[in-house]
Amino acid sequence: METLKQSTKTGLIAALIVVVTILHYSSAHGGLGAHIAHRELYFIPILLCSFWFGLKPGIATSAAISVIYAPHVFSSSGTDSNLWSVIFQILMFNVVALILGYLVERGKRQQEQIIAVEKSSVLGLAATAVGHEMKDLLNALKSISSQTAKPEFAELNRDFQKELGRLEQMVDIISTFKTAEPLRLFSHELNAIIQERIKHHLAVANKNGVTIKMHLDDKGCPAQVDPESLRRVFDRIIQNALEASSRGQTIHIQSRRKGDHCEVAITDEGPGIKSENLQKIFKPFFTTKENRDGLSLSASYKMIKDIGGEIQVKSKYGQGAEFTVIIPREDSGKRIMDQLEQQKVSQ
Repeated sequence: METLKQSTKTGLIAALIVVVTILHYSSAHGGLGAHIAHRELYFIPILLCSFWFGLKPGIATSAAISVIYAPHVFSSSGTDSNLWSVIFQILMFNVVALILGYLVERGKRQQEQIIAVEKSSVLGLAATAVGHEMKDLLNALKSISSQTAKPEFAELNRDFQKELGRLEQMVDIISTFKTAEPLRLFSHELNAIIQERIKHHLAVANKNGVTIKMHLDDKGCPAQVDPESLRRVFDRIIQNALEASSRGQTIHIQSRRKGDHCEVAITDEGPGIKSENLQKIFKPFFTTKENRDGLSLSASYKMIKDIGGEIQVKSKYGQGAEFTVIIPREDSGKRIMDQLEQQKVSQ
């Protein structure tokens, strides 16, 4: 249905360009008023395309119209004033497409952010209610397990403990989405946390035949963080990297100290992420794996966002993936992405 709508809109824009072009070229010997009217009609497809499809399609349409519009006018313009008028008109076609396309895309991004905040708020309220109930249930099950443990049921108890572990992990993830509470941030050395978490995952890596290599910044990476929350973030990303890696492949974990923030990049050599999934990777409940809840990465993303940081992901399908956790060294009151954008502008 959506594809049909887009095709209809594209067809309408193309038809308008064709009709206006016919009028434009049929007025070779017409009066100035008719010429101006036909010229202004070109703004209709430019405005529609920019409004419906955004910046790049709008610019492409204005550029195509400029190419269509110019030859006839140049050939029939005999004075320098007419020449400059044509150049100005072509410039206006593209300026209008640029401004409207930019405003439309900015509006879409703001709308997406508002929707994401609303979804996160609803999820937080649900997580607060469900999290408490699940914690009570988990504690009750642990109590029952400890009271009924018997040697003859050792195998059953191991399975039960394994399922309790999964439930405990789910409670931990859901609790991440609770409504905002004051964060307990301490100055902590990120290199120490990285070394600790690599050691934690080393047994699984060795069993799977996967190598984990560290590349730690010699200057160190002290930052204001909640160490326990950050451990969970690193654990989830490293676990995903291990699951994506085949025997003989390597996971690289690198820390980089960069002015007012630190970066921790976790790179695997697995199958990578399809381009259409990159924008969805941190959305709650999105997953490409069977029997998964799709909350692990979104919970990690929220944790880092809560301390003013950012998680970025880069991947080419078939060539592995890189997750970069960007953490502010101190609380500057600004989002880390705002600071990075300002640095790019200043450069």
